[in-house]
Parts: sequence; structure tokens; C-alpha cells
Amino acid sequence: MSLTEIQLNALSTGKFSQSTIEFDCECVVDREDVITGYNIFWIEKGEARVTIDFTHYDIKPNNFFFLNPGQIFSVTSENKLIGTRIAFEENFYCPKTNDGEIGCNGLLFNNLLGSPKLEVEKSKKKKFTDLLTNIESALAQEITAKQELVESYLKILLIELTEYKKKEIVLVDSSEDEEHEILRRFNGLVEDNYSRWHQIGPYAENFGISSTSFTKKLSKLGVSPSKVIYNRIVIQAKRLLYFTPKQVKEIAYELGFDEPGHFSTFFKNKTGQYPADFRKKLTKTK
Repeated sequence: MSLTEIQLNALSTGKFSQSTIEFDCECVVDREDVITGYNIFWIEKGEARVTIDFTHYDIKPNNFFFLNPGQIFSVTSENKLIGTRIAFEENFYCPKTNDGEIGCNGLLFNNLLGSPKLEVEKSKKKKFTDLLTNIESALAQEITAKQELVESYLKILLIELTEYKKKEIVLVDSSEDEEHEILRRFNGLVEDNYSRWHQIGPYAENFGISSTSFTKKLSKLGVSPSKVIYNRIVIQAKRLLYFTPKQVKEIAYELGFDEPGHFSTFFKNKTGQYPADFRKKLTKTK
């Protein structure tokens, strides 16, 4: 793995760490790193293409990008990429019960409706580098309440990043807070239920309206609910096909399909390939 990582400091519990990182050529962050925690990457120098769950994103200086547990992540770079990585486990700050825009199903993490990267204007760079420096300083202190101090700085960073991320979201109606909440809530419901709720009905019922009304409501916000649901199922299917030796029929049942054939047809319709062909192609390129 072509990743140089110098750990600046970490809590003794291992729930939180901050590192200086360098990517000097094509590399893949291994499965364990991806699965065990939430990651924030801040890129200071260099340009690269990162691939997150088989989708490519071009990363430049002053970019953040965010990773969730379970994601497949690789980096292709022709020059040295330098930055900072913050990694924390779900039970450190961001449990599922921690609701809201800065939580695990907020605008930064597990956001099925937006990009995992965030471009920061040069004029705003100092604000974020100062916040990262505060975390680094807190980690270096030998005090009784170190974890509480680090957690407070992390929360401030997440709040600032979330507020900045909001500026990327263009909503049609004027009641932005209500619309943000609808999208965030739907995003969370899909993340928690995609393997058992394949149709719009249960999600609409959760909002107390009919499937037709729910579809129209989200369509006005530029979101197709069925597409979001299907895309999440496909992402998980690709992860399982890539990372595990499970048979296609096992993956089908795990994702809530009654018949393996229905899953194969669904996957073919959404990706253009049958699951077995997708896996075979990936195996050849590993």
C-alpha cells in the first residue's frame, strides 16, 4: 500500500486519531481501515483521483472528503498528495442515535444524496486548518478530560463543515430548514433499511403520506426516491461482490431479495452486468 501515515496523536482508547498522510502513487486503503471508522481527509497539496464505492472524484488542494465504514476507497495520483486524516469510531462521537445534520446520517457521512467531497475557498482555508490544529494540540495534552476536549473540537469542526456543505445544496422552495430535514431523514431511513425496504411505500408511510405524494414531494427537491433506494442497494451489492467470497445467492438474500434470480436481474438492469460478471471483471483488475 502506497500510503505513508504519520500519526500525530491518538486517544489511548483508540477511538480517535489524527495523522499526517501522503499518497505518492496508486494505492488502496485496506478493508480494515475503511470498515472500522469514519474518516475525514483534508488535502493540502497535490491533485488526485479518488474512487469511493466505484465512483470517481477529482481531488485538489483545499478539498475535504469523507468516508464511511464499509466503503471501498482507492487513490490514483501522479504526484505526491499531502494532507491530514482524522479517523474516529462510531461510538466515539457519531452513533446512530446522534441525530441531526452533523451525525452519521447527516450531510457529511452516509449522504446518499450528495458528493463525499467538499471544496473550500482559499479565503476559508485558515478557519479549517486552525480547527485541525486545535484538535492536534488537544491530543498532545496530558489532561484528565482529553477525550471531552477532543470531542468538543471535533464537533465544532463537523458543524463548520456541515454549514459549509449546506451552501452546495440548492433547494427549490424557500423553507430550506424543512427541506433539509426531509432529505436528511429520508437519507437516514434508506441507510438503515435499504436491505428490507426496496419500494417507496414503507418510507412514505414513515412520513405519514402516500407513495405518490412522497414521490412528488421529493421530486420537487430534485430527488428521485426510488433511484436513491436502488443506488444504495447496488452500492452494497458491489461492496459484497468485491470484498467477500460470498456466493451471489447469499448476497441476494442478505440484501432482502426472495430469489437470487430477482437480484441478478435487478443488478443487471442497474449496472449493465450480472453480479457474477461484475465480480469476474473486478478479480482480473485486482
